[in-house]
Amino acid sequence: MKRTWNYLITTGIDANTPPAETRQIIFLNAIVVLVLFLIAQNLGLCFWYRVPLSQTLIFLAHGLSIGIILLWNKLRRYLLARVWFGVSAAAFLTSYQVSMGTDSHWDVFLVVCVILQFLMFPAVQHRWMYAVIVFIGCCFFGVDFIFHIPRRGILTSLPAGFVDTETAFNLGGFLFCGVAMGGVAYTVINRAERGLATERDRSDVLLNNILPGPIAARLKEGPATIADDFGETSILFADIAGFTKYTETVKPEHLVVLLNSVFSDFDDLTDKYQAEKIKTIGDAYMVVAGVPVNCADHAERLADIALDMLLVMQRHNAETGQSLQIRIGIHSGPVIAGVIGKKKFAYDLWGDSVNTAARMESHGIPGEIQVSESTYEILKPKYHFSERGMIDIKGKGPMRAFLLKGKIT
Repeated sequence: MKRTWNYLITTGIDANTPPAETRQIIFLNAIVVLVLFLIAQNLGLCFWYRVPLSQTLIFLAHGLSIGIILLWNKLRRYLLARVWFGVSAAAFLTSYQVSMGTDSHWDVFLVVCVILQFLMFPAVQHRWMYAVIVFIGCCFFGVDFIFHIPRRGILTSLPAGFVDTETAFNLGGFLFCGVAMGGVAYTVINRAERGLATERDRSDVLLNNILPGPIAARLKEGPATIADDFGETSILFADIAGFTKYTETVKPEHLVVLLNSVFSDFDDLTDKYQAEKIKTIGDAYMVVAGVPVNCADHAERLADIALDMLLVMQRHNAETGQSLQIRIGIHSGPVIAGVIGKKKFAYDLWGDSVNTAARMESHGIPGEIQVSESTYEILKPKYHFSERGMIDIKGKGPMRAFLLKGKIT
């Protein structure tokens, strides 16, 4: 029984069916099957009460007219199936009301038909939906307010028991339709709300993966420009030494796996020490502390991250048999931070401090952590250093640099 039901309500649905129409097709097929069941019930009553053949033929014709809708859906004539249902259902319900009279209350199902149209048509076919609703409305007002229909209908030879039974069934069916459609509406609305909540959570997670949490919250409020000055920050750049030459010796997929493995471990370190990853540029990794939330220990956080980055590379080499090394540079100073762009926007940093940190890395030594004098002055009470001396920095001139060796225990 369940297999037959599933087969009937999915008639006309295959791999090529537009996803936007699947729900409407299933809903229409389910209504068709239920209507056919009701028609079969009425045919049984016709035979039981031995009603005139003319009335029996009306029910039979209605059944054939509704049943063909499954064929239209099978042939992928979805719009025709929807319009056919609304027009044929309204026409036959009107004929029932005329033949059996106002006491039969067939007109209540015309109201149900109007509601069903909103559930059967996708939004792109709204003009057809409203046209069918107007036709059904004309039928309803015609039988109830315009044409005078006897209480017992034009077929006066109908058995009284038949009309009374039909009336009871119709009123009960109307109540059932109200409960059923209310249940459908309740389910659909709650499912939509859950879907929206899920999508909202997913978009929030995605946004927080792209932007710092406080910046993502500000962006959702809709400010035109996000730009802030930070007077005390530290910036770290890490770069895999000799990476360009390394890319010539490995397959692209292996290269991506390597970067993903290493940078994922770096991401864990930024979370551990509550720093903010800004971006990756090829094989370079950029992270900042003191942005977008001020903190007094910004230099210490990046020093700890840098020391752990060296351990990550040692562990990676031990596991893979490689001999990769990274250069790390750190500088402390003021920056400007903000969000730029309309598409693929990013949170970024600007200022001389960013350039100096990049130079500390590019002029560094593989396997070492090179820091500027400003960072050294902040960290020297708690960390071990060796002085590298004055080095000529491109675009900056001679600068005093230090190599971070470890933390004082």
